Amino acid sequence: MSTHSPLYHQPAQRDVRWTFGDLVLIGLVTVSLGTVLLLLLQLPGLLGAAGLREALRSRPLVTSMTVGGLVYGLAVLATYAVIVRRSRGNWRQIGFRVPPLLPMLLTPVLFIGQMIALIVINAVLLALVGEFENPQVAALTDPAGFSWLNFGFVFVVGAIVAPIVEELLFRGLLYQWLRRHGGVAVAAIASAALFSVVHFIPLLMPALFAVGIIFALAFEWSQSLWVTITLHFMQNALGITGIFLVQAFPELLRQQP
Repeated sequence: MSTHSPLYHQPAQRDVRWTFGDLVLIGLVTVSLGTVLLLLLQLPGLLGAAGLREALRSRPLVTSMTVGGLVYGLAVLATYAVIVRRSRGNWRQIGFRVPPLLPMLLTPVLFIGQMIALIVINAVLLALVGEFENPQVAALTDPAGFSWLNFGFVFVVGAIVAPIVEELLFRGLLYQWLRRHGGVAVAAIASAALFSVVHFIPLLMPALFAVGIIFALAFEWSQSLWVTITLHFMQNALGITGIFLVQAFPELLRQQP
């Protein structure tokens, strides 16, 4: 099939000009500025009126999602400064290319396979360690109950912003650099391993590792981050919606045997 087919194209030679040092610099800049941001938010006079500070304390999910969104924004700015601005690459080379039609059409099929893999891995883990709870559920559960404001903030940051930025970092930058220096297998395994580790949820690491492998292979096939962003979005959106549905209708959980 022609490499210019609108349905599919063979992987092109990657023009990866960024270095491992560039990747480390992006990480350091993001972590450093994120830490400064958190410290600034602790200053008594920064937020002005005590009422505003109390309002933020009463909305911990909104506050944490806002901070998380700002940190993701810092990662994008760091990528622009280190990679794009310094001509180490451009957004298209990083992976923001128009995807071929076939991978996008098959994204729902890939997502079904992705969810089956998650169910199987978590079932095996459950059989090995016994009952366990996903800490993300507790982190996204407000003791005050369901709130559309909470749901909106969590959905925007967790299902839209997070997939875009995480795919930019792990598949666009890290995977492509590893792919150039170590091949597909090394790049997929190493990027997936780091992807699972940085979520800091040990019990979910096997499932996250599998998802990272799927995302890496989907990116290798499609050469477009929009395919993996879509897969990432669907997974996060499904999980977040499920968690908040239980908060909105707690009787759903009580009806379970």
